[in-house]
Amino acid sequence: MPQYQVDSERIQASGAAVCSSVAQIRQAVGGMYANLNALQDCWHGAAATQFTALAAQWRAAQQQMERSLEAIQQALTQASTVYADAEHAAARLFSAG
Repeated sequence: MPQYQVDSERIQASGAAVCSSVAQIRQAVGGMYANLNALQDCWHGAAATQFTALAAQWRAAQQQMERSLEAIQQALTQASTVYADAEHAAARLFSAG
């Protein structure tokens, strides 16, 4: 029979921490892209074009990373809820009624 011990509140806190990290990453990346986009005013030519393509490739990878972190955060939140609900339901089975 499977056994487990879990602290649903710690799982929930970890999910909140991931959510906060995603927000911080988005803010930092947004600032970086604002800086890089400003280069378009003063940088033209083949190197600038290649840089733009490389930056777009990196941006796509970064967005995938954000989606992965969001999925982790959502799974942690759901797991926390499931574990907390299971514990409450099991406790109700043994309550004096």
